[in-house]
Amino acid sequence: MTKDPRKSLFRGSVELGTGRIKGYDFSKRFDQEKFFESFKDTGFQATNLGKAIEIAKRMRKEKVTIFLGFTSNVSSSGLREAITYLVKNRMVHFLVTTTGGVEEDIIKTHGDFLHGSFDADGAYLRKKGVNRTGNIFIPNERYVWFESFMKPFLERMYKKSKNPDSVDFVRELGRELSGRPRHEESFTYWAYRNKIPLLCVPLADGAIGDHLYFFKKEHPDFEVGLVEEVKLLYDTVLNAERTGAILIGGSVPKHHIMNALMLRDGSDYTIYINTGHEAEGSNAGANPEEAKSWGKAMSDDNNVKVWSEATIAFPILVAAAFKL
Repeated sequence: MTKDPRKSLFRGSVELGTGRIKGYDFSKRFDQEKFFESFKDTGFQATNLGKAIEIAKRMRKEKVTIFLGFTSNVSSSGLREAITYLVKNRMVHFLVTTTGGVEEDIIKTHGDFLHGSFDADGAYLRKKGVNRTGNIFIPNERYVWFESFMKPFLERMYKKSKNPDSVDFVRELGRELSGRPRHEESFTYWAYRNKIPLLCVPLADGAIGDHLYFFKKEHPDFEVGLVEEVKLLYDTVLNAERTGAILIGGSVPKHHIMNALMLRDGSDYTIYINTGHEAEGSNAGANPEEAKSWGKAMSDDNNVKVWSEATIAFPILVAAAFKL
């Protein structure tokens, strides 16, 4: 061998990159603001979360219209309380979730979801009438109660209009919670109370879809319109001076918001929190550059994907950007 192997090992370099990788100094008195600020210099997904915090702060400072999209498992988990906090305090301005997101929010005003296990025996749970979402147990009694909630609600909706639109349908669900026990824990209630649009897509999915099916059998002329929700979303997008999107998970809520934002060449600020992989070609897995290609997000650096399970990342984002 004629080549000196040390030349391969000790190759010269230039200083590429910006900023110093450094974590929080726990030897000093704890400062929560500096702790959150340290994320951006930590590396890996902490740096992305740090960038998300900075973007969310800019959204608030510049008073942009914030669209918050989230999947139903957010309501299943304790993230529901973070959503309620944002809606109650008018820190977000437009909500899009799935049917499960709304119905589970409502069900929790009646009864709690309980700690369970990812490894629980599904057949055993079925015999005991317990539904499992991840490591969360949901006794079927909660859905039995939900039927007692939905049946009179649908009858009242039918008397009011045989052809309500989906926006009014969800708004009336929030109104229906008024005065009930624990109603102030519900983001559906606070969206109604604070006149914040809440879209539930697709409305005919989940337990609400079950009740619509049975009600339709008894009332064939009952129809729920879907066009109004698209009009409301698109009008809000077009009339906003500046826009920001915070998207937890993928699915329809993410796409519904981002598709509407194409009408104005994309969101000014965008934060994605999910664990989707780009390789699968899914909506959740799409990275910020893919969104730019569609015109869903502006072609600048005011967007970030935090590749993290949301129950870890989202409370930190709320604490750092909406609470401090």
